[in-house]
Formats: sequence, C-alpha cells, structure tokens
Amino acid sequence: MKKNKCAKIYMAEDMAKKLSVVAKGEGMTVSSLLTFLARQKISYYERVKGNIKPADMVNADLSEFETVE
Repeated sequence: MKKNKCAKIYMAEDMAKKLSVVAKGEGMTVSSLLTFLARQKISYYERVKGNIKPADMVNADLSEFETVE
C-alpha cells in the first residue's frame, strides 16, 4: 500500500484567503487544489525536461513531509 505524505506550507494570510476562494470556486478543497497544482507542475516539468526516472526518486529528500495513513 502506498503511503501518503503530508507537507506543511506557510503563506501570507491574504494568499491563504485567496487560495480558499479559488478552491471553493473550483468546487475543491484547498488540499485537493494544491495536489492538482502539484500534478500540473510535475507534468510540465517532465514535458520540458523529460520524465523523472525512478532512480532519481530513490534519493529524493522527503524530510519536509510527514507520513500519514
């Protein structure tokens, strides 16, 4: 079973409020919106620079993430 990772982010209050409005306007939670945006960025990165190989992910620094069940 894949383990989910959780990352804490910090942003200005006005940015958090705007993000909340955008998420609600899109019919999403803030968490699902951020996951969507991360997928878009990864997809763009891979289109521009090539697919990220599993070997490159082996040494990925996950110290900013917590494991959640």
